[in-house]
Amino acid sequence: MERPETTTIQIHESDDVQEQEIVDQATESLITDDCAAIPAQETAGQVPEIAVEVAPEIAVEVPEMINTTIVRLPMYMRQANKGLFEPRVVSIGPYHYGQESTLDMEAHKDRFHLAFLERLGNHVNHQDLTSLCTERAMQCYSGKVSRLYTTEKLMRDGCFIIELLIQWEEGKKAHVDDHMRLMSNSIYYDLLIVDNQVPFFVLTRLYEEFKRYNRENTVALANPRLVSIIINFFNYNGQFSWVYSNPPKKDLPDADYRHLLEIQYNLVIRKNVSPSNNDEPTHYYSCLCGMCSSNICRKSPMPLGIPGANELQDYGVNFHLKENQHITDMFDVTFSHKTMSIPRFKINFGSKILLANLFAYDQITVQLDGNVVVVGPVTSYVALMNALINTKKDVMVLQREGILDNLLSNEEEVASFFNKLGRCALVDVSNHRYTHMFEDVNRYWRNGCCCKHFVTFRMKHCRNPWTCLSLMGAIVLLCLSLISMIYTILQYYNRRH
Repeated sequence: MERPETTTIQIHESDDVQEQEIVDQATESLITDDCAAIPAQETAGQVPEIAVEVAPEIAVEVPEMINTTIVRLPMYMRQANKGLFEPRVVSIGPYHYGQESTLDMEAHKDRFHLAFLERLGNHVNHQDLTSLCTERAMQCYSGKVSRLYTTEKLMRDGCFIIELLIQWEEGKKAHVDDHMRLMSNSIYYDLLIVDNQVPFFVLTRLYEEFKRYNRENTVALANPRLVSIIINFFNYNGQFSWVYSNPPKKDLPDADYRHLLEIQYNLVIRKNVSPSNNDEPTHYYSCLCGMCSSNICRKSPMPLGIPGANELQDYGVNFHLKENQHITDMFDVTFSHKTMSIPRFKINFGSKILLANLFAYDQITVQLDGNVVVVGPVTSYVALMNALINTKKDVMVLQREGILDNLLSNEEEVASFFNKLGRCALVDVSNHRYTHMFEDVNRYWRNGCCCKHFVTFRMKHCRNPWTCLSLMGAIVLLCLSLISMIYTILQYYNRRH
């Protein structure tokens, strides 16, 4: 390690102790039970030797709703879905800082931090850079934040992410040693956990500093926008069947994103601009006797849920794989003429993590239409799959039709995933994107009284050619027996007369 770099590390360590003492004193006098701890940066501003000079060309506006950027998930949701909302190898931000499973990565984060600072050169004051890039950043975290997590640690996390993205874009893909090579897949998913984030404006400021001092760098020349690098990193080589691989950069404009997960969220729902299924016309079905519209077949009000896929198939509902040639919209589920069309969903451990965190973020950013909660598309999709999948038999129905591409150990694991996730909804999901479709399914399922028995008979006795042949043979024997009986009766009657 070169001499200037060693000196810089010593300065950081002393400043960290000094700032921590100031934070402790301020916190003891000002913190209350109802508010979060005072951001470390505000107290750090009392240190006289830190002077912040913001260059006009790199100034970044801080979002107004800064205090709601990153929210800690409730304990019951994390406990019910263990492994989906907890980082496995790398902690980012204060909520998972010090977690035992992430301690081995701390040394690698330091190494990436120093590698990024080397790109800026010795003429950059590291204290000023920390003050600039982390200004008001600690206010983005809701609830109480550990005093052990300082702005210097936040700066290190930001530098780690930016250096990781730059190395990947340069072709190294961060496989600089065996540990990083083995952990790269886990790091990929850890960076998409809803409360394992740093504010996006911190990353933006760091990347602007990188471009400022590396104007001739191939990454800076090829990707003037940080969003472009992030899109390439998280969606290369078709990581998810339901997220568009290598999407056009122009489809995702520059915006005040909250964090990395929000960018991925926008990629998932960006083509979801068609009218909601709630606006689609419903289809009415009549039973064979033609009395479903009368009081004879009329039932009680429609339930809010629908039966599982296996039961619906027994009652004549067909499941069809909806295939799009160019773009797959995972939320484009329709029901028409006894057929429910659903796009393919490839489920593995990685897609479980991403879907669960998109599900959580979809509810954290919920919108209101007056006093009514507008349920987002990801939450609606989870509610739909939770209704369709109750047991392994339901999973097998969707697998046979190619709707579920199951890469997990067994069908029970898929059913357990959707059931546990669906039970942890943070908002009321009684009125969601597929509410009218549910009503349509129930109208067919409940009102077709004669069709139910006919379809049940057909599904049980006409599933394959052998059962059909057996049934036909039984019918022929029955007919022959009936004819023989009638012939015997006629003979007996003729003899009597």
